[in-house]
Amino acid sequence: MPFARMIPRTPAVLARCGLRGALSSSAVVWALCLGAPLPLLAQGVPEANVVHLSAQAEQRLPQDWITVTVAVRHQAPDAAAVQAHLRRTLDQALAHIRPRERAGRLEVASGGFQVQPRYGRDGQISGWQGGAELLLRGRDVAAVAALAAELPGMAVTGLQMSLSREAARQAEAAVRAQAIDAFRQQAAEVVRAFGFQGYELREVHVGTQTPGPEPRPLLRAMAANGAEAVPALPVEPGQAVLQVTVSGAVRLK
Repeated sequence: MPFARMIPRTPAVLARCGLRGALSSSAVVWALCLGAPLPLLAQGVPEANVVHLSAQAEQRLPQDWITVTVAVRHQAPDAAAVQAHLRRTLDQALAHIRPRERAGRLEVASGGFQVQPRYGRDGQISGWQGGAELLLRGRDVAAVAALAAELPGMAVTGLQMSLSREAARQAEAAVRAQAIDAFRQQAAEVVRAFGFQGYELREVHVGTQTPGPEPRPLLRAMAANGAEAVPALPVEPGQAVLQVTVSGAVRLK
């Protein structure tokens, strides 16, 4: 009779082993009690000779996408008058913009629209004020900037430069290949440093990041001070950094 069959399969033995219910094999009970390396026990145990690595590659690209915010502000004794003025100004601006719209080159979208009361020193409503915004954006930087400065009754309140999706997509494949190559070089260096013969990839994650545009607060201050329009809107595109990160784990062999 094999030695494993000498282990009685009583409820007390099963309880000491941390098992519930009957098992189909006394050998399994024996192995679990003695801590034998069964696959079930190996779950959750860190794998040996696994190294976690991370590599990055980046490329600086000229910002080719502009977003300009234009706004109208108005105040009146009643809310209806404020709303009417804002709507009238927006309609005039849209009529001026729409003939020049070009998908991807020059686009327009609605921004914020708000009407709220003004309070006097006695805490009572003394009037109403509100504002409305339009967003002009596109890859034709010069045309968007020029159009934003000439809209009747509206002032520029913000400007953002960023990288267009098309430009990022075109450059991403090359930057990703550079990041993957850097990851493989790191893995090869670790293999040599620890005296192993090679490695196998256990897991890998690839992420792309492009920093978002930053607003120009100076233009917001100009609109708040009551400037009706900006005679000239000089725009100097900067550069955006397209970054790809490759991280993962390799097992040394």
